[in-house]
Amino acid sequence: MTSESRGAQEVLADHFRLTADLCNLTGEYHRLLQKVAAAGFARQLAEDGPDPDLPDSDLVEAERIELGARLAADNCELRIHDLEQQLGALARELAALR
Repeated sequence: MTSESRGAQEVLADHFRLTADLCNLTGEYHRLLQKVAAAGFARQLAEDGPDPDLPDSDLVEAERIELGARLAADNCELRIHDLEQQLGALARELAALR
């Protein structure tokens, strides 16, 4: 945080803000995981298409969508982890004020 001494109200305000951000991001993460699952299912359907040995445009597109969804979910997961670390730091800061 900062080197200045902060009061409990300031720390709690940051804590509540980060908690709300984490809640929103967790909802987004679950939506992205559903998108990954749906994209994986679409890819499997494309793989089982007329000729599974020949990658057609449907399969390539399904793989691209699945990869994009996975990357977005992974990025979201990293942001969630960062917020959790920030919340932990705020908890330690608050405990030090007692």
